[in-house]
Amino acid sequence: MSNTFLIIDDDMNIRKMLKQIVLKNNFGRIVAELSSGEHAVEEINFYNPDIVLIDLLLPVKDGIDIIDQTIAQGFTGKFIMISQVENEHMVSSAYEKGIMFFIHKPINMLEAIHVIKMVSQNIELERSVNLIKNVLSGIDSSSTSTNVSSIEDGIRNVLTDIGIISEAGSKDLITVIHRIILHKKKNPLISYQLQDIYQQIANEDANTKDVKASARTLEQRIRRTILKAMENISQLGLDDYYNPKFTEYSSRLFELKQVKQEMRYIENPAEERGKINIKRFVEGVISQINF
Repeated sequence: MSNTFLIIDDDMNIRKMLKQIVLKNNFGRIVAELSSGEHAVEEINFYNPDIVLIDLLLPVKDGIDIIDQTIAQGFTGKFIMISQVENEHMVSSAYEKGIMFFIHKPINMLEAIHVIKMVSQNIELERSVNLIKNVLSGIDSSSTSTNVSSIEDGIRNVLTDIGIISEAGSKDLITVIHRIILHKKKNPLISYQLQDIYQQIANEDANTKDVKASARTLEQRIRRTILKAMENISQLGLDDYYNPKFTEYSSRLFELKQVKQEMRYIENPAEERGKINIKRFVEGVISQINF
C-alpha cells in the first residue's frame, strides 16, 4: 500500500503530524506540502497525487473551492478533509464536492490512521479492478453469479458483525451497497450519488407508485439502520474502549468524533446524538469486505 500524498494546511504542526502518520505507517510518500490555497489547484494538477489531505479553511482559497476546481479540471485522486468546522451546511457541501472522509481537528491519531488506511485500500481496490478489466475480456454467467453471491455474503458478514442484520433497513442497505460495488466495478473513477441509487431501486419496484416518496422511505430506513449500528458500536466502546470491533469499525464506518458523541448520548440522553453519514458508512463497508 504505497500512494503519493499532498498536504495542504496553514498550521505547520498539523502538516508535520499528518506527514508523520503517512510515513510511520508506510502509507506512501509526501510529494508536496502547502500552507495556503493560493496555488493549490496548480500544484495538485502538477503533482497529481493519489491522496490530498486538505484543510477546509485556508488562506486565499478555501478547500471546497480547490476541490471543485481540480475535479472540474480532471483530477481523479482522493480528498480527505481536515477541519475543525462544525457547520453542517459546510460539511454537507464538502461531501457533495467529492469528500468521502473527514479527519477532525484536534487530530485523533487513531481516527487519522484508520481514515487514511481506508482511502488507501479503496485506491488499491480500484487499481485491482482496472487491472482485471484490462486482462479479462469477459466473465461467464456462472462466475458472475458466484461473484454476486460472494459480495452479498461479505456485506451480510459486516452487518452481522455490527449487530444490524436483523434491522428493517438491512435488506435495503445490502441492495444499495451491492449496487454501488457493481457501479465501481464498471468504472471505478466515476463518482456516484446515493439519491440516484435510491431512485433506481425505487423505479425497479413494481409496487411503487410514487418513486420520490419510495426513495425517501428507503433512505430513511437505511439511515435508521446505520444509526442503530453507531449505537451498537458506541455501546461496545463504553463497555471496552479497546474492544477489537470498536477499534476496527468506529473510524472505518463513522467519524470517531460522532461515535464519541453517541457514547455521551448513551450515558446521558439529554446530550445530542452522534450524526451518521451514509456515504461514509457505505464506503467503509466496501473497504471492509475488500471486494
